[in-house]
Amino acid sequence: MHITKRIYSICNYLDGSKLVDIGTDHCFLPIYAIKSGKACSAIVTDINAGPLRRAFENVAREGLLDKIELRLGDGFAPIAPGECDNAVISGMGGMLISNIIEKNLSTALGLKQLILSPQSDLSHVRRSLHKFGFGIFEEGMVKDGEKFYPLIVARPSEANSAYSDFEYEFGKLMLETPNDDFYEFLEELRSKNENIINKNPLTEARKAEILEVNKFIAMFCE
Repeated sequence: MHITKRIYSICNYLDGSKLVDIGTDHCFLPIYAIKSGKACSAIVTDINAGPLRRAFENVAREGLLDKIELRLGDGFAPIAPGECDNAVISGMGGMLISNIIEKNLSTALGLKQLILSPQSDLSHVRRSLHKFGFGIFEEGMVKDGEKFYPLIVARPSEANSAYSDFEYEFGKLMLETPNDDFYEFLEELRSKNENIINKNPLTEARKAEILEVNKFIAMFCE
C-alpha cells in the first residue's frame, strides 16, 4: 500500500480518536491512520458502490475489518451525530465539499474538527466554513508529485472574524506561516496567470483581476 505525501500530511492533523472519511475511494487514508495510531477506528463512506468494494478489499487485506466500517451513502448522511470525532473530506472540488457539509450541518458541527483538501474553489470553502459556524485553525500546502494540495483544518467556533479577499483566496494562516510548497504554488500560479493574459482574449475587468493577483503574489514572495 503506497502512502502518499498528501495522505501522510492529512493524517498528521488527526488526534487518535474516531475518524470518518467522506468519499473514501481506496480507503488508504483510514488504513494508514489506524496502523500509525492517528485514529483508533474509522467509518468510511462513499456515494458509489464501486469505490466501497475496492475499499473493502484493501481493508480486508490489511486485517482491519474490525476497525473500519464501510457505509454506502451521500456525504455525512450515513453518519449519526456524535458517532465520530474527526472528518476528512479530500480529493473533491470545493463547491462539492461545501455542499456536503451544508446538507448535514448539524452532524458536521458535532465533530471536533474537519480536515479538508479541496481541489478548487478555496475561497468559497473558507467563506462557507465561516458562514456555517466553523473557524479555520490550521492550514498547509503539500506538493505531492506534480500537484499541490491545500489543507484546511476547521473546528466549530462562534468567533470568526472576516478575512480579506486575498486571505479567503490563499488562506490567512497560510499567508502568516507559509511553507516552501506554498511559495512554489504561488510562483506556479503567477506563471499560469501570465500565460492566460498573453495567450487568451480577456475582458479588461478579467485582465485587471488577474494582474491584481499577480501583483499580490509578487509582493508576498519578495
